[in-house]
Amino acid sequence: MNPAIPDRHPALCRCPYAWCVTAHGDTVHPDDEDHRSEGVALTVRTRDGWAQGDGDARDVEIGVLRRRDDDLTWIVVEVGGGTSFAVELDDADAIGRRLVLESQRARMVAGSPVSPSAS
Repeated sequence: MNPAIPDRHPALCRCPYAWCVTAHGDTVHPDDEDHRSEGVALTVRTRDGWAQGDGDARDVEIGVLRRRDDDLTWIVVEVGGGTSFAVELDDADAIGRRLVLESQRARMVAGSPVSPSAS
């Protein structure tokens, strides 16, 4: 082996996104790879808007994604089978605030807060 050629290329492994867990440079140049965060798994219920009943429990993964051919960073919710939806960061912030507001509202009963342990 030529000692002038290192086994690993640490310069290729650097990523400007602190949240990115992609192993850049292992197979291709970092500029040719998507940037992904470590995902968080959740179980949600889904159902068609016209359906009755509880719907179906589905496992989803939420994380940060910036594709190599995109100028924006997205919050992506992946449902499996190649299905996902993505939300722009500012919109994700607005959704997060609204989720907190609605969860607080849902815990209210006749104007009295219900403790989270009772829900």
